[in-house]
Amino acid sequence: MDTPSSFTVMATGQLEAGEIPYCDNAYCKYQLVHGEDWQRLDGLEDGITQVTRQSAGPDKLLVWNFPLDVTYKSTNAFGWPQLILSVYGLDALGRDVVKGYGCIHLPTCAGRYVLKVRLYRPKSASTVHAFTSWLTGMPAEFSDPKFPSYAEGREVTRVVSNGHVKVQINIMTKDMEMFGYVDGSQATGGGSHNVRHL
Repeated sequence: MDTPSSFTVMATGQLEAGEIPYCDNAYCKYQLVHGEDWQRLDGLEDGITQVTRQSAGPDKLLVWNFPLDVTYKSTNAFGWPQLILSVYGLDALGRDVVKGYGCIHLPTCAGRYVLKVRLYRPKSASTVHAFTSWLTGMPAEFSDPKFPSYAEGREVTRVVSNGHVKVQINIMTKDMEMFGYVDGSQATGGGSHNVRHL
């Protein structure tokens, strides 16, 4: 039997719902980013959900249930894929404005996960700038949509917390042990239901 030339990571699931204060309609853009040693084999690395209205229930959720499905191969765990979320909605004047950003690494162990991805949005530098942004319908936002995944430069960015998005995801891995990686699924009972708050 031939020795595999790479290991495989498959992620399937869905962007389930968002819970964002004072937001009664929204859509979510997602993007997957990874290191140079990673190659996409199948599926989509970016997408945009439908616009949804806040549910009438007590939890006031913005339900998308938008599918995620992507498969990667790599020889190196460095640059493990990250999921970047950007949520947008309409303000009181019908203008499209950012409601929040979030970013997580895909889980490294095989199994089913429910992830609570906390959202934040850039904060205006001053009260005058905040008022001007509201007046023009252009609140502070990142010029680079991949910025939430960068390790450098984020510590000087002023942000404010703004709700969360619930993501359900299933991870399957193949041949990682051939490259010296143990995914830990045996220790945690692989295939278990995990909840992570990030």
